[in-house]
Amino acid sequence: MKATTVPNRNMLLLAVGLAWAAREGLDAVAYAGHAGVSTTYPDCTPAFADAMARAARTCDWRPLELLAPFITWTKADVVRRGAELGVPFARTWSCYEGGDRHCGACGTCHERRAAFAAAGVADPTDYA
Repeated sequence: MKATTVPNRNMLLLAVGLAWAAREGLDAVAYAGHAGVSTTYPDCTPAFADAMARAARTCDWRPLELLAPFITWTKADVVRRGAELGVPFARTWSCYEGGDRHCGACGTCHERRAAFAAAGVADPTDYA
């Protein structure tokens, strides 16, 4: 999974989201970071989410809230809850390779397969 790490990716995306939320007069930004199956990216940890929440409260004249409801959940927990809610998983994307189909070989494809298996939910993903 270290090979797929994009340094500070979530920090940058959250900074853009927080700037947009401040401009629009919104109160919060939701962040869907979660724990990994075999490893957790540094910017998907409770410590990172806490640091970004502190930044959100001080980044503008009006404090913003950072919501991170899945930060301690495993990917299997997310899949399980998504299945309960009827999430159309066939329309979601995880693969780092791009293309028309999930490659089935990259780290995120492996974690996706493992999460569905651990959750006991049929994986509708079209893998190459």
